[in-house]
Amino acid sequence: MGKLAELNDMDLVTKSRAGDEDAFAVLYQRYRLPLYSYIHKLMPTESSQVDDIFQQVWVKAVSNWSRYTDQQKLLAWLCRIAHNLVMDYYRSRSRAPMTELPETLASEAAPVHAEMDREAFDEALAAATERLSAEQREVLMLRKRGVSFKEIAEMQQTNLNTVLGRMHYAIKNLRGMLAEYL
Repeated sequence: MGKLAELNDMDLVTKSRAGDEDAFAVLYQRYRLPLYSYIHKLMPTESSQVDDIFQQVWVKAVSNWSRYTDQQKLLAWLCRIAHNLVMDYYRSRSRAPMTELPETLASEAAPVHAEMDREAFDEALAAATERLSAEQREVLMLRKRGVSFKEIAEMQQTNLNTVLGRMHYAIKNLRGMLAEYL
């Protein structure tokens, strides 16, 4: 594997396409940490899913080696696959049917008290949102209105990753400011 480590990504992909497992091992070792880190940043609260997505990325990459071209950076290509898988995961979760609350939990709920807590939370959320930076607040408000990240990037005349970063930090900051409610 010593000489293989000196090869560029395209040569390693070509060898891996031909069935060279050592070439794949070099690629895996070269990109496993940055790819895993990237997925973990996309799913900070879903750590149990990070390993699954990580494995799915490699399976999908190997099955699609023919689509990889020399003009692409391999890490960027792997991250695009990871991003798509993460988005698919979150989409599937949002479509999952809601389960009913167990009867014991439903009977313990105090409607008046819950409504008061909700009002306090809404007020705290509004105050916390005002304390966000203007860019973070704008991304948050536009997303609440259903505007896509791509459209927000165009509106803000910035790239998609910057918009995603702003949203990530907006949520992180709100979680910190609203910790007593969460």
